[in-house]
Amino acid sequence: MHSSLTEKDLKVIKEVTLSLLEEEEGIDPEVAEKTVDIILKREAIDEEIAGELGVDPREVRKVLYKLHERGVVSFRKERREDYRYPVYSWNLDLREVLRRGLEVKERELEDVEQALNNDMSHPVFHCGNDECPTLSFEEAMEHEFRCPNCGEMLQEVDTTEERERLERLAEELKEEIRRLRELRDRLSGQGSD
Repeated sequence: MHSSLTEKDLKVIKEVTLSLLEEEEGIDPEVAEKTVDIILKREAIDEEIAGELGVDPREVRKVLYKLHERGVVSFRKERREDYRYPVYSWNLDLREVLRRGLEVKERELEDVEQALNNDMSHPVFHCGNDECPTLSFEEAMEHEFRCPNCGEMLQEVDTTEERERLERLAEELKEEIRRLRELRDRLSGQGSD
C-alpha cells in the first residue's frame, strides 16, 4: 500500500498514530496497537480486524472511532454478499497522521522554549519543604525571603540541571519535528496514499 515507505517510516507513523490515543479511556492499548498495524498496511473491515486479533469487534471499533474523531482514519461503506449488513472499510490517512503529529510536537517545543526563556532565565526561590511553592524573585521579595506557607527562609534554587534537561528535550523535539516534516514531504511527493 505504501511501497516507498521504509520500516522506520512505518514505525514513526505508528507511534504518532498511537500517541493520538494515549489519553483515551476504555481503549485496550494492545488492540489499538494491532489495529493500527493492520490499517497501516492495508484498508480493512473492522470485523476482519477483530477476527485477525481474536477480539470482540466492538473493541476494534472503539479504536477506529477514536481515530476517526481525530481525523486520521476514513471509512467507506459498502455492501458485500458475504455480510448481512453493510460493512465499513477503514483506511489510515498518513498525511493527516503526520500533520497531527507535527502539530503536537510543535506545541510541545513551544512550551519547552517558553519555559526556557521565561521560567529558567530568572532566579527562583524555595524553602525546601515539598508542600510549599517555588517563588519568583519578585514574590520572594514581597515576602521578605520567607516562605508564605511555613515561614522558613527562602533559598535560591539552582536550576542548572532543569535547564539542561529542557535544552536536551528541545533538541530532541526539534529532531522529531525535522523527521516528521521530511516524512510528510516525501509522502506529499507521492500523490495518493
